[in-house]
Amino acid sequence: MIEGEIKRFWTALYDAAHKDIDARLTPEGLQTFLGELKRLFRHRRHLAAVEMPLDSLSGKRVLEVGSGAGAHAAFFSSLGAEVIALDLAWDRILATSRKLTMTWGSPKSICVQADARCLPYVDGVFDIVYSNGVLHHSPNIELAIHEIHRVLKPGGKSIVMLYARDSFLYRGVLFPVRGLLQGGILRHKQWLGRATERFGARKQRVNNPWTEVFSVGEVRLLFREFTTVTVRKNSFVFDQIPVIGQGLSRIAGFWTGWNPAGVLLYGNPWRNETRFELWAGQYVGFGLNISAVK
Repeated sequence: MIEGEIKRFWTALYDAAHKDIDARLTPEGLQTFLGELKRLFRHRRHLAAVEMPLDSLSGKRVLEVGSGAGAHAAFFSSLGAEVIALDLAWDRILATSRKLTMTWGSPKSICVQADARCLPYVDGVFDIVYSNGVLHHSPNIELAIHEIHRVLKPGGKSIVMLYARDSFLYRGVLFPVRGLLQGGILRHKQWLGRATERFGARKQRVNNPWTEVFSVGEVRLLFREFTTVTVRKNSFVFDQIPVIGQGLSRIAGFWTGWNPAGVLLYGNPWRNETRFELWAGQYVGFGLNISAVK
């Protein structure tokens, strides 16, 4: 079943990118990383700093759909939010739970195992539902969006990032190169899954079974139950350019520097984007940042 494949992949990705780092993480180290994480999010114009109301999170009840290794949940909890984070894979649940116990934030924050398509909560209990780069890996995303709408309070906000079809990475690289030239479309129905989510120090031996991309029009259709929907594009980096991209990125790093908190998200420090990358991301970025009010 696809659900079993999804759990195996995200467990393998956690092992590749986060397991060794989490084994060495201390409460003091996590606090330092969380301070850097705020700077990283703000510099990148990330969903977690632009659409997420960081200055008014204290006391808010936040559901995170897809906790990953727990960096976002710990960050929001450290700002006073009561975070209920959920994930499918046990290693990721345990990693998130451990970070929440290390965080000097809301003592009510927890992580649980659940499926986004069947949220274990009654109607209208959350102020915010947050999901960064997760739901495009979920079959039947329409049901997941409906569930998010259901558990939000009236006037509550859904803050979600999905991959953009109309982006440099998809239109210029993934589809023409991985899909057509390398024959992915002919070999695998879910060729895009196999072409995405590869990072971390260890070699990954489990393929990503599901990834989708969306247009702005498709996003508005997915969120049609909500009263207002805004969509902002970002996330272009030189590394997305074939052949020369990694070289350009290393050169740019001499000027922009790297943020150490990237290890919490990607398993490695994150290079700060140049002004050009941030500007281009508004037009050709791979991320669709969605804010939808119930």
